[in-house]
Parts: sequence; structure tokens; C-alpha cells
Amino acid sequence: MNAEQQHSGRAGLAYGLAAYAWWGSAVPIYLHALSQGTWSADPMELLAQRVWFGLPLVLGLLALRGRMGELRAALGDRRMLGTLLVSSALLVANWFAFIWAVGNDRLLDSSLGYYLNPLVSVALGMLVLGERPRRLQLAAIGMCVVAVAWLTYQRGSLPWVAVTVALSFGMYGLVRKRATVKPMPGLCVELIILLPLMAGIYAALFSAGRAEILDGRPVQMGLMALSGVMIVVPLLWFAAAAHRLRLATLGMLQYIGPSGQFLLALYYGEALNRHTLATFVVIWIALGLYSWDAWRGTRGTG
Repeated sequence: MNAEQQHSGRAGLAYGLAAYAWWGSAVPIYLHALSQGTWSADPMELLAQRVWFGLPLVLGLLALRGRMGELRAALGDRRMLGTLLVSSALLVANWFAFIWAVGNDRLLDSSLGYYLNPLVSVALGMLVLGERPRRLQLAAIGMCVVAVAWLTYQRGSLPWVAVTVALSFGMYGLVRKRATVKPMPGLCVELIILLPLMAGIYAALFSAGRAEILDGRPVQMGLMALSGVMIVVPLLWFAAAAHRLRLATLGMLQYIGPSGQFLLALYYGEALNRHTLATFVVIWIALGLYSWDAWRGTRGTG
């Protein structure tokens, strides 16, 4: 490996660490600050702000990079719009489940969902794309199914936050994999598609007098305006990392996000009973098997 490749690899690792650390710490801390305590913003308002403040930022970045042609091409492709309509629905489901979890002291469930996501992706690849998982991958998926079933039995109800987060994000990845549009213009189209829905949400909040942004407190309004940065910046870092790193390395980094959420949940005082802890332990073991099998497969292919 020459010096240029080493530099690229180090830069890719830095970008990847920054992206996943941001998702695992900065975003939940930011949402916790707005949804609990002094302000207690409605989860629907925090969801709408991601679109209202994210869309202008993404449009500006595309314009600065001279990539508006990619956006126009995606908007003019009816088949592409259909695909991105589905991905938009999955994205908003994932965002809402995560925002609701942070605001209702269920960050442990969100962490559980993002830990499950890699194995959900493997299962979806098997069921939808006809991919043939290896034995250890099947064993890992089976362990996770048993763990979630056990937790459901102990709680008396399905851990819907974890399941929604895992399924929505896994299916989102599957749908976006089939779309030929690049990440940034694709995200821009998704935000455009979601804009009317978010306008309706804000109209309902305004009429009910529940829109926190109307309070006019400078610190609160400034934090709310940062919602676009909170979603766009880590995506840029992730794209930079994906360009420079091997897929196996990027796959190992993805566990940073749910690990950060897990630690934050404990810091915020969420209860970790023995049944939930047992579920996490089983899933950590399953992920260890999956990661080792993925690493072994990568080594085997050279």
C-alpha cells in the first residue's frame, strides 16, 4: 500500500468514525435536549423540522457542487420517483420511531433496533433478492429472532420501537440499493416528496398552539434550525468514508451508533432489567458471529 492509499484509508476511517459517532451520540443528545425538560417539543414537530431545514441545505449543497442536473433527472424519472416515494415512507417511519424513542426514554429500544439492522438486511437479501446466506449468518438471524421473541414474551408486548427501527432502516437500504440515483440527490428528492406531509403536520401544530418554534426563544429556535445540519453532515461524512473504505471495514463501524445510544440510555437513567440485558447479550453474540463470518469471507476472497 502506497502513501496515498494509506492517507486515503486514514481519512476514510476518520470520516466513518465521525459519521457513526455523530449518529450514536450527537443526534440523540440534540433530540433529547429539544424533546425533554424546558421545551418538550412534539415528536411530530421534530420530524417536520428535519425536512423544513434539511431540504434547503441539501439543495444548496447540490447547487454549489454543480449537481442540480442529477436532481432534475431524478425528478423527471417516473419510475425513480415511485421508488423514492417508497423509500421516503420508510425513512419517515424510521425517523419518527427514533425521535419518539428519544423523547419517551426508550433509547435502549432504539439501540436494540439498530443492532438488529445488519441481520435484518441479511434476511431481506435472502427473502427479496434471493441471496444465499452462509450458515453462521443464518444462525445469527435465528438467535436474534429468538431473543426478540423472548423479550416480547417477558414484556407482554412486541418491542415495537426496536422492530420498527430495524425493519424500516433495513427495508430503506434495500429500496435505495435498487435506485440508481446517488445518495445526495436521492435524499433531496425524498425531502421534496415529504414536504407536503410536513407542511400539513406544521399546520396542525400551529392550529393547536403546539408548535414550539413559535415561542421565539433564540436558543431554542437556533437549535431547531440545526436539524438540517444534524441529518446532512453525517451523510456527507458517511459518503466520504464509503468512497475510501472497504465494505467490511465500514460494516464494522456501524456498531458505533447503537453502542453510543446504549451508553446514553444508561446515562439518562433508562432501566436495563435482566430480560432486556439478556436480549442485548444474545444479539451481541449473534453480531459477533456475523462479523467474524463476514471478515472470514472477505479474507477468503482476497
